[in-house]
Amino acid sequence: MAHVIITELGFPIVLVDPPMVTVRGQAIADVNLRELADTVFGRLIAKPTRLTGDEVKFIRKHLRLRQVDLARLLNMANHSVVSQWESHGDDAAGMDYNTEVVLRIWMAGKVGQSDRLVDLLERGLKDLRPSTHEPLAVTMPKAA
Repeated sequence: MAHVIITELGFPIVLVDPPMVTVRGQAIADVNLRELADTVFGRLIAKPTRLTGDEVKFIRKHLRLRQVDLARLLNMANHSVVSQWESHGDDAAGMDYNTEVVLRIWMAGKVGQSDRLVDLLERGLKDLRPSTHEPLAVTMPKAA
């Protein structure tokens, strides 16, 4: 089983067993970044650890929001709060716990996972662990 670490989405992601192609004699992961971004977005909804600054930035950009838009959505006073979260990079964003839960629930609704909201509130987002520096792992679907 091959593992490949990529950073094209703004933070490290471990691709587990990705399809590979050879380009100029070098094996590289054959991945559609748009599809991967959609998959990663969905995985971040129920990630058991706190979001990092880089992940918050990815979420915002994936939804094509400006910092001020995300701040308004989360009822923050201004966009500087979002800027502070994103500035934490690979460390925990420092977001208030309840604000992070609201963000994740909103994300679930945006991607049509409203049926998961009760489970997320009752189990999935309870007691989020501190953020780790371990990359998010994504198992790649088998080639057809």
